[in-house]
Amino acid sequence: MDRKRSLQKKKMDKIIEKILSSSSEPELKQLRTFLSKEETTLVKHLQILDEALSSLDMSQHSLGYAYILATKVAASPKLDTQKFVGQVQRFVKVCTASQIRLVSSKFVLICRKYAEIVKEAKIYIAAVKTLQTAVYKLRPASDHITPLHSDFILFCLLAKTYQAAVPILEDEIFEVAADSSLTTREILLYFYYGGLAYTGLKDYKKALHFFKLVVSTPATVLSAIMVEAYKKLILISLLVHGHSPSLPRYTSPAIQRHHKTAFPQYNEFANAYSTFSTDELHKVAETHAEVFTKEKNFGLVKLCIQSLYCRNIQRLTQTYITLSLQDIATSVKLSSTKEVEKYLLKMIESGEIYATINQKDGMVSFLDDPEKYDTSDILNSLDNNIQKVMHLCKRTRYLDESIASSSLYLQKTSIHERGRLGEMGSDEFADGAEKLPPKVT
Repeated sequence: MDRKRSLQKKKMDKIIEKILSSSSEPELKQLRTFLSKEETTLVKHLQILDEALSSLDMSQHSLGYAYILATKVAASPKLDTQKFVGQVQRFVKVCTASQIRLVSSKFVLICRKYAEIVKEAKIYIAAVKTLQTAVYKLRPASDHITPLHSDFILFCLLAKTYQAAVPILEDEIFEVAADSSLTTREILLYFYYGGLAYTGLKDYKKALHFFKLVVSTPATVLSAIMVEAYKKLILISLLVHGHSPSLPRYTSPAIQRHHKTAFPQYNEFANAYSTFSTDELHKVAETHAEVFTKEKNFGLVKLCIQSLYCRNIQRLTQTYITLSLQDIATSVKLSSTKEVEKYLLKMIESGEIYATINQKDGMVSFLDDPEKYDTSDILNSLDNNIQKVMHLCKRTRYLDESIASSSLYLQKTSIHERGRLGEMGSDEFADGAEKLPPKVT
């Protein structure tokens, strides 16, 4: 038994020695190849992996540490969860980003197991900071998405710390992190969870944008994530615009075919909203209350009903200069003048309308927008938006040039072109000379 343990120790010593002697990028890449070949050896020595980990500096030897810890996660029949959680939290905090990106799949495996454990223990808030740091270290730049993006946003939702998600959600995504094994499901979940986070923050315009990204993602079939996103997209579009969402032209045909028939309760609710009749809207909401509640959308339904009262008040500002509180209550079908006053104060505060309330005689005077749009804040906002558009144009041009010069793209287009010409038949060409197209008169 002692001899067997001694033999195991020698094999592990060889692996540890290789890890300790690797520091430059070429050496680290060689180490990655070496460890992949020694994976069977690591699995056989599960009982001494913790001892091996304790001999490594988490910061200097992050690649080796991640590889051994991932092997422990994948092969151990039962983990010491408390010890593992502590290891992951310390490792994520101090690990070297450039090294863990070389073994990104192992790092994702470690973080996913950590997330699974803390989720089961319902200690969500403790995981938010760790997963946020993991995202920052795994992504090469702020415009790259990784498999851990969706996990991080999910824990922000579970912990109800929606604001913690904003720094990452505000980063525009243009690239997929290389070698990250990112799946379409993870991309859809990231944008879906992002929409939920912005909904929790009551930033409905950004929530609408995220749900629309889910729905317009290229797809051949309608996924469950897309279905849930579209239901919320309908309700939030009513809150933001007052009508059903208009889908981009590039939206998948799978969505285009089904979006008018797959969600009958939500489409009926949207149609009732478009009539501006609060009675009709209440009726539809009550009819389908069980469905809305089961799908956890009844809160949004109630917000839509409240927003219709606000829209009906806004419509009055287009017709009247002054109006009594009682007349407004009668027109928009609110139960009392106090309720009207509550809506008015909320709308004035949010800038939806400009008005003054004379409580003495119960009259409301509607005013024009006092903003002249010539302040320094407006100019700065305009300049920021121009800079964003210029940056987007630059990125688009770069991507277009990258695709046009891609050998894979050129190969595929040439194959397609040869096939197209072959299908034309001999009547399209005479003696090897291309026929001229007919003149357009």
